[in-house]
Amino acid sequence: MDLFDILQSELGKDGVFTDEETRRACAGDESEQPPVLPDVVVAPATPLEVEILLRLADEHGFFVTPRGAGTGKSGGAVPVHGGVLLSLHRMRQLSVDADNLLAVAEPGVICEDLQKAAWEAGLFYPPDPASLDTCSLGGNAAENAGGPRAFRYGVTREYVLGMEVVTMGGQRFDVGHRSVKGVSGYDLSGLLVGSEGTLAIFTKILCKLVPQPKPSGLVILHFAGVEAAAMAVSRLVRARVFPMTLELMDAESIRAVRSDAFDPPPDARAVLLVELEGAAEDPAIARALPDLLVHPGCTPVGHEIRTGETAERAWEARREVSKKLKARYARKISEDVAVPRALLPELVLQVHEIAGRLGLQAACYGHAGDGNLHVNFLTDEPEPEARFARAVEELFRRTLLLGGTLSGEHGIGTLKKRFLPAEHAPAALSMFAAVKRAWDPKGLLNPGKIL
Repeated sequence: MDLFDILQSELGKDGVFTDEETRRACAGDESEQPPVLPDVVVAPATPLEVEILLRLADEHGFFVTPRGAGTGKSGGAVPVHGGVLLSLHRMRQLSVDADNLLAVAEPGVICEDLQKAAWEAGLFYPPDPASLDTCSLGGNAAENAGGPRAFRYGVTREYVLGMEVVTMGGQRFDVGHRSVKGVSGYDLSGLLVGSEGTLAIFTKILCKLVPQPKPSGLVILHFAGVEAAAMAVSRLVRARVFPMTLELMDAESIRAVRSDAFDPPPDARAVLLVELEGAAEDPAIARALPDLLVHPGCTPVGHEIRTGETAERAWEARREVSKKLKARYARKISEDVAVPRALLPELVLQVHEIAGRLGLQAACYGHAGDGNLHVNFLTDEPEPEARFARAVEELFRRTLLLGGTLSGEHGIGTLKKRFLPAEHAPAALSMFAAVKRAWDPKGLLNPGKIL
């Protein structure tokens, strides 16, 4: 009996696919990792079907690669060793418990749908990845996704109270807790968030919700250079200003998305997007912000204040940067690094030095408030692979020298795993491997990722 027959015999025909169109649609993600066709795609509709699949995988020894919405940037959802691609897109049940400030969501729920459901209940779910209208909560939890609001509110891990999981072999159980507090045993929920689908499959996620913020306003600060904008971030923190979002875009990023709806003046070589709670109701909050930055090296050359629909158009431009850069250049490679916030200006300078020395263009944007920079190396010249590789290795080396990390929110996946020993001691890497063996002794779940 072949793999397809084994799966259909216990899961039925509705969620098991071997046609090329379905397999090809699930072969890649949004990273530079080349797509790999899975042998079979399984799309369960219930946790029980996930149980059955992982029991069969353990019994017959086939690989299982979980996939949310395929918006990942590190190759984590690519079935690099074939086998079964586990697509969780059909599992989309969602309920909000307003009394206990939480939501219960299946892994296929789209992030924006949870945000809307929470808002309608008078509550707020802060994590906001750039792909929030398409990315799934299962993928967000697997990668510990962040977004612009991470500066004020934190990343996905801060909003996962617990989860129902299935491990290889078909064991289903709960980890974490529904209460806000809980120190009973090891924090397995915290371990699983960010584990990139290598330890267990999430079948339900308990998400913490918070009160809605006061209506916000957006201040777009214009700077003569990206280094000045990066310095302004530390200046705001020293002034004890902690906005909802604090986003950076350099000149190349601005050029990529410039339009009638987002058109900083020509002398603006960088911008900060600063979202301030309460500024829609009290404009004085926004008007006071530029004066705090009148300081050598980081004084803005101009600013604008937006609320409502005009502010949303600016955010739409920010979310389009990666896509528009890819359309603007023949070749693009993007990396996601993070450094201590105060060292962001130094990182920006070093990125442009690396690009200039290797004959590449650089574009930097991202979550400046928490030191998480999305670095893009770009070119229209043919065959840039060798220069891209040198640029990335140099970027990672300098990031680590600054006390930073290889990934702020996109994960390790397949593309960064060879660099992991540069950041982590051998003893830590051995502990990673021991954790993997404890949860997945045969190495069948999302193989080829992280380790």
